[in-house]
Amino acid sequence: MSAQFKIKAADPASVVRLERELGLPRFIAATLVARGIDNPAAVHRFLAPSLERDWLDPYIIPGLSDVADALEAAVKRGDHILVFGDFDLDGISATTVLTRGLRALGAQATPFIPLRFEEGYALSQAAITRACSFGPDFIVTVDCGIACKAEAAAVVEAGLGLAITDHHEPVDLVPEGVPVADPKCDANCPSSILAGVGVALKLVQVLGGRLGQPHLWRDFTDFATLGTVADLMPMRDENRALVSDGIARMNAAPRPCIAALLATSGAADKPVSATNLSFSVIPRLNAAGRMGDAQLALDLLMTDDFEEANRLATKLESVNDQRRAIEAELSEIAKAQAAEIYHGQRALVVSGESWHEGVKGIVASRLVNTYGVPSLLFTIDGDEARGSGRSVGQVSLFSAVESASDLLRRFGGHDAAVGVTLPADKLPEFERRLCAYMDALPEGAFHPLVEIDSCVSLDELTLDNVAQLDKLAPFGQEHPVPVYLARDVMLANCRAVGAEKNHFSCSLSDGRATVSGIMFHCSDIESLMRTDSVVNAAFEVQIDEWRGRKSVKAMLQSLAPARTCGALEACLNPENLSFVAD
Repeated sequence: MSAQFKIKAADPASVVRLERELGLPRFIAATLVARGIDNPAAVHRFLAPSLERDWLDPYIIPGLSDVADALEAAVKRGDHILVFGDFDLDGISATTVLTRGLRALGAQATPFIPLRFEEGYALSQAAITRACSFGPDFIVTVDCGIACKAEAAAVVEAGLGLAITDHHEPVDLVPEGVPVADPKCDANCPSSILAGVGVALKLVQVLGGRLGQPHLWRDFTDFATLGTVADLMPMRDENRALVSDGIARMNAAPRPCIAALLATSGAADKPVSATNLSFSVIPRLNAAGRMGDAQLALDLLMTDDFEEANRLATKLESVNDQRRAIEAELSEIAKAQAAEIYHGQRALVVSGESWHEGVKGIVASRLVNTYGVPSLLFTIDGDEARGSGRSVGQVSLFSAVESASDLLRRFGGHDAAVGVTLPADKLPEFERRLCAYMDALPEGAFHPLVEIDSCVSLDELTLDNVAQLDKLAPFGQEHPVPVYLARDVMLANCRAVGAEKNHFSCSLSDGRATVSGIMFHCSDIESLMRTDSVVNAAFEVQIDEWRGRKSVKAMLQSLAPARTCGALEACLNPENLSFVAD
């Protein structure tokens, strides 16, 4: 399905000013201006993130002082403190940061992560029962608990101390009678952009300040970086400073657990960046939780012994291989079912008995890429269907699911991704209602929207110019890797590459310069191989190194035939239309 391009506006005078005063390439200056960083002072500040300047006072987080009071008292009493986390990487890293911080402050602290399938999310009764087997006196949650009112009451009733730290939206189930710290409890709190691990890091900062180690928290910015990037937090302000510091720490002297992960993922010989963490270390650490037990990832992040770290990282690589195999198998099953039932409808729903919970979202994304419509994948367990969905274009899948909420037991998510639970016998009606909702939407809503930071000429993309893009890092949510548009270029040397021949390799040429390009997991290779028209190419750009030779590479996102101007066509004689189009 062809994409729509939205080219961001950038004031030409501001672009020229940044070019001249800061010596920036035009397309990088245009990127900054298009993102609202439009004067030299703002650019200098943006390009030099600083924890000293940008990290805010921890006490502005609602309830953090109360949680710190309770934990400080627990440490001084000599309580056994159990740090209760979540099974995704934000939760695992938050558990690591607070456990390590408490131990450094002299506390007896035990990390705990629920079992995903057996115990579920947050303070479930099953998880509390197992947590109590460790004999804690005090439980503190990280990255969970804000909606556990009844469960928190049960913990207190059992005679245990309890404090909650979280970063999720508070609803009407906020625990009562215990300290609760969550920046989102105040709509105006500027620290609400933090991940769960960011909140945990603030807590370590406060406790360290009270207990004689005010700089202790700075030792854990690398762990906090992992959770912040993994949880797709906005890459601005505090988070930008935090991630910059954490990445610098990993590049300068990675601790054994991170060095082992970089080695097993094949990224040890490359500089660490937020972008490559997302494709190397983070998927492996998340794999353990996806497969049901995050303990292996937690054990790895908690060890400082290099041999043990290598052993655990190798084991985690095997778990990740297992996850990929299950994902590939389920993908084939789901695609086969989709091929049978898809007949042009605007939403796709597939389901099966006992499909693996941990890879549903990834497989749903593959269906979206294949069919170009929002897709949901359900696993059926008895009389219940639990699904994960992904959207396309500008379609709000959350709103679509919400329109059928009377059929559902639970649902949540956002525009692009949802989780849904409903009675299995309601699946056909849910699918009918979902398709009816989609049918009322305009066709354009289903076309992917590619936001363009700037148009470029291929001759601008020199090695020196492209290398300067690194100044804009770290990239992430709200500050993605820039996307550029090269207009009216020709494709040459087109071929299918990769073991499955599902990646499209080509050269882009405008007659003056040539840049090599690749589009991964390309769904329409056959038609692109036959393209002989002029195209508009949208891409990220990076420096590729192969056998010691560096070159500029366009990481293609979309290729669309260049279209003639509609206003020009309206002015032409009909017999001239074909000539102009050619």
